[in-house]
Amino acid sequence: MSWTDVVVKPTSPIAGQAPGTSGLRKKTKVFMEYPYLHNYVQSVFNTLKDCEVPVEGGTLVVSGDGRYWNDKAIQIIIKMAFANGVSKVWCGTKGLLSTPATSAVIRCHGDGFVPFGGFICSASHNPGGPDDDFGIKYNCENGGPAPEKMTTKMVEWTAKITEFKICENMPDFCLDEPKVFE
Repeated sequence: MSWTDVVVKPTSPIAGQAPGTSGLRKKTKVFMEYPYLHNYVQSVFNTLKDCEVPVEGGTLVVSGDGRYWNDKAIQIIIKMAFANGVSKVWCGTKGLLSTPATSAVIRCHGDGFVPFGGFICSASHNPGGPDDDFGIKYNCENGGPAPEKMTTKMVEWTAKITEFKICENMPDFCLDEPKVFE
């Protein structure tokens, strides 16, 4: 099996995956429970495709604020992005970009770089750590948070999800220096 092969994994809905205005926030240990993050990320991709966002062949920004478990979550999101048809992923060095920096990168256009949006792993001002908070939010092509019509669809998808896609044989990417992954 090639590392680029897409694996479709069966799953079932997990209660409580409703994002607020600042995304989905829970205790870190909740996100670490398989397949909590996977279900939510796939629900976002399903919503984007329903809304005709150019995911297939598109560019996605993925980064976080450096809190506990960001490195693992970013690797999962990257593997799921490629499985869902994304062709390029931009990620900050060591997976680090603040929310305003990620927003600025999403809005950056030129030289063929036109991201359709990005995932930000952050629980903002809430404390991080294994016993504290973790969060994820999706920002649209304008760099801002997903509008309510999208978050409503995300919640609908979290309630009916039956599978998620992932390139599970893909090796983890070294995020120690700036790179574009294709």
